[in-house]
Amino acid sequence: MAALLADAAGFECIGTAATVAELTQVTPTLDAAIVDAPDAECLADFAHDYSPPMALVVLSDAPDRESALPVLLAGGVALLERNPSLSHLTAAVRAAASGLITVGPAHAATLFDWPTSIDSARSTQWVPPLTPRELQVLRMLSDGEPNKSIAAELQISEHTAKFHVSQILAKLGAESRTEAVAIGIRQGLVMV
Repeated sequence: MAALLADAAGFECIGTAATVAELTQVTPTLDAAIVDAPDAECLADFAHDYSPPMALVVLSDAPDRESALPVLLAGGVALLERNPSLSHLTAAVRAAASGLITVGPAHAATLFDWPTSIDSARSTQWVPPLTPRELQVLRMLSDGEPNKSIAAELQISEHTAKFHVSQILAKLGAESRTEAVAIGIRQGLVMV
């Protein structure tokens, strides 16, 4: 970790320690410490020996709620995977030093009972952005207006109205106008 942080601006490694007791003896006083707790058992042992207010970044592969939550609730703690990127590590150190609690995305699902497929669910529900005109047409579709009425109200040709509707269906992945409206409602594009 010292080598990784050597490339980061504003960070200086002032020492290493093998135990929590040694960690508290490091001088000068630390802004934050990075602690390796590879599994739930190590994390539980660490939680037993740790007393705040030192800011910590805890690196762990397999935390469980029972061992991680007491450490997190102490405040000023970040819990990351054991091989974080430099950007995640520096952000976590800064957050912990500011007194914030930070949890890496891989651990959030385990610790907070979130669905493990949150990223894939987000990507499958992603909707390409609709243009302002397409949003206007989608809202008119939700009112049940046919292409002819849409065209008249927007002062465009019926062919252009039909084109907007087909673009909306394609972007939303809908097979019908009704399905497009339903997707629009679920995505917050149409208010009911």
